[in-house]
Amino acid sequence: MSEKNKPKNAVEGDMDMDLGALDNNVGYHMRKAVLASQGSFLRETGVKLLTGQYSVMEIIAQNPGRTQSAIAHAAGLDRSSLVPILNQFQKNDLIVREPVENDKRAYAVSLTEKGQKELEDLREKVTRMEQRFITGLGVRNHKQLITLLKKFLDVL
Repeated sequence: MSEKNKPKNAVEGDMDMDLGALDNNVGYHMRKAVLASQGSFLRETGVKLLTGQYSVMEIIAQNPGRTQSAIAHAAGLDRSSLVPILNQFQKNDLIVREPVENDKRAYAVSLTEKGQKELEDLREKVTRMEQRFITGLGVRNHKQLITLLKKFLDVL
């Protein structure tokens, strides 16, 4: 890694690491970015809620009454990963699940009043965090990064 490519926050022991093929590997950098983003989210929000769980809350808020399957798809999760999240949300009185009339196996999910309040509090913190990303990257690069990530998902 060249001197100009070294992260400013690199630990001394990390600075001399040769990444070999990883230096040009999208998956490696994506994973590091996701982990760093999750750490930033935890520091900013001060809650023990993962970014994926916040995403699920936001999707439910924007699409009340949609099924668990639809929410899982929108969040990029399989149903088996979503169910424990929803179980915890229900236990904490953040959501309600109601049977879907035409499908006895499906449940429609909506935020409770408490869930809406919790999400409003989180939105303020997430907005501050996102603003830091915009400040660091610039508006144009921020938009381009989101566009590239969407295209990346399409490629997969």
